[in-house]
Amino acid sequence: MPLLIRQGLIRTNDAAGTVLERGDVLVVGDRIAAIGADLSAEAAQHPELEIIEAGNRIVLPGFVDAHMHSNEGFEMGRYDNLPLEIWLSEVYPPFGAPTLTWREHYLRAMLVGIVSVRSGVTALQDDVINMAFTPDAVDATATAYRDLGLKGWLTASMWDEGFLQSLPFLSQIMPEDLKARLAALHTPGRAEQIQLFQELHGKWHGKDGMRIILGPCGPQRCSPELLEEVATLSQSMDLPIHCHVLETKTQAVTGQEKYGKTLPAFLADVGCMTHRLTMNHAIWLTNDDIAMMGDVGASITHNPLANLKLGSGVAPVRKLKNAGVNVALGCDGVASADSADIFQAIKAAAGIHKIGTHDYRQWVSAHEVYEMATTNAARSGMMQDEVASIEIGKKADLILLDRYDWGFLPLHDPINQIAFSVNSDAVQTSIVDGRVVMRDRKLALIDEDAIRAEISETAERFRRDYCPAMSEGAAIVRPWLDQMHEMATSRTVPAGHLPLRMSPSDARDRGYPAAAE
Repeated sequence: MPLLIRQGLIRTNDAAGTVLERGDVLVVGDRIAAIGADLSAEAAQHPELEIIEAGNRIVLPGFVDAHMHSNEGFEMGRYDNLPLEIWLSEVYPPFGAPTLTWREHYLRAMLVGIVSVRSGVTALQDDVINMAFTPDAVDATATAYRDLGLKGWLTASMWDEGFLQSLPFLSQIMPEDLKARLAALHTPGRAEQIQLFQELHGKWHGKDGMRIILGPCGPQRCSPELLEEVATLSQSMDLPIHCHVLETKTQAVTGQEKYGKTLPAFLADVGCMTHRLTMNHAIWLTNDDIAMMGDVGASITHNPLANLKLGSGVAPVRKLKNAGVNVALGCDGVASADSADIFQAIKAAAGIHKIGTHDYRQWVSAHEVYEMATTNAARSGMMQDEVASIEIGKKADLILLDRYDWGFLPLHDPINQIAFSVNSDAVQTSIVDGRVVMRDRKLALIDEDAIRAEISETAERFRRDYCPAMSEGAAIVRPWLDQMHEMATSRTVPAGHLPLRMSPSDARDRGYPAAAE
C-alpha cells in the first residue's frame, strides 16, 4: 500500500544535506516516489493510501549497523576483563561448544534483530559465525530477519586454519597432547566452505531483503588458497568481503610471525585488498597499511563498544578518513559490545575520539559518526545507491523519531542530540522497503509478547545447559592463552598509529612501537 509521511521535519542525508522543516515523503511500493513541502496532489493519485502524520516527528533514513554477530545473542553481559583472544576461547570454545537447533539459531537472531529495529536500524550487516558449518545458522538468521521485516546482509563465515595456526607461539608452548587434541578438531575443507556459501547465496541473496556476502573470518585464520578464492568470487560476483583484521596487538604480532608482514599487506598479496573489502576493527595499522587502504578505497568498521570492552584499542578514524578510507560504524557482537542498540555505538564513537589530543580540529564530530552509521555503512555493504538517504528512487528505509522527546528539547541539532542527548526510545516508527515494521514502538509484523516469552525461555536454557560446558572447554586452553597473550603484547610491532595517541614514553611502557605517532 502506498504510504504518505506528512509534514515531518525531514533530514534527507543526501549529498547536499537537504532539510525540509515541514515536508512530505511519498512511498510507492518499496521505493521513495516523491519528497516535497506538500505532496497532497501526488498522494491523491493513490486511493489506497496510508497516511502517517509526522508533525511531531523527525524523519531520517534508517541506520545501517555495519558489523554484528547475532550468533552471540544469548551471551550479553556474560564476560568482562578479557582481551579478545582469551574472550574468544569462552564465546567460541575449542571444546564444549554447543550444537543448537534451527529454532535456537532463529531465536538468537530474533533477539538481536528486535533490539536493532527498536534502535532505528533498518539494515544489519551480520557476520554469522557458523561454528557447525551447516546451513542452519545463516538460514535461521535470514528467516528471523525476514519475519521481523529487517534487511539482513549476512556473511557465510569461512576459515580453514586451525586453532594452533591462527595464534602465535601456541605451537611452541603447549604440551603435545593438547596440541594433538586441537589438531584433531574437524574443520571442513576449502571446497566444502565455498559450496556452503554458494548454497546460501542461491537460496537467499536478493530475496526478502537478504544478501549473502563473503566472510573470511580473519587473514590469520584462512589459508592463502581460501582467500584467493574469496577474492575471485568477490570480483566475479561483485560482492563485499567482510574480514576481521588487526583488532588487537596480538593480531599484529601474528601477521609478523606467520607471514613476515602486516595482515593488510598479506590481504593485498592474495587479491582481497580492493574497494570491495571491509576490514572489521582495523586498529593496529601501520601508516603504509592506511595509505594502501585509502588508495584502493577499502572500508573499515569502527566498533568502539567492543574495542573498549575488550581493551583492543581505538581505530585511528581521523587518519583513516584523511587517507580516503571509508569508515562505517558497527555495534559488533552482543557478547563483546553487549548491545545491538546502535545509539550506544553512536554515543561511544562521538565521544571517544575527543580524548588523547588537545587539537580539537582532529576530534571526530557527531555528524561524522552519523555519516558512519548511514551512508558509510551502506558503502561498506556496497549498497550506497540503494539505502541510507531519503532520495527519490531509493529504498524506503525510514525512521521517525519523537521530536518532543525530552532530549530534543529544545531542538538545536537533531544529529548532535542523537549522539549526546536522546536514547533509542526516541525512535517511534521504522519503515523498511516501504513497509511499517514498528509503529509507535510496537513491532508490527510479529507477536512481540509471544516471541519475548519464547526467547526468554530459550536464552535461560542456553545459560543453564550450555554455558558451563563452554567455560569448561575454555579452561582447558586458558593457561597457554594467558602465556601467549603476555608474549604477544610484550613484542614490538611495526610503527604506525598509536591507540588513544599516548605519549611516546607511555607507549614504550605499554609495549607499543617507540616510533609510533
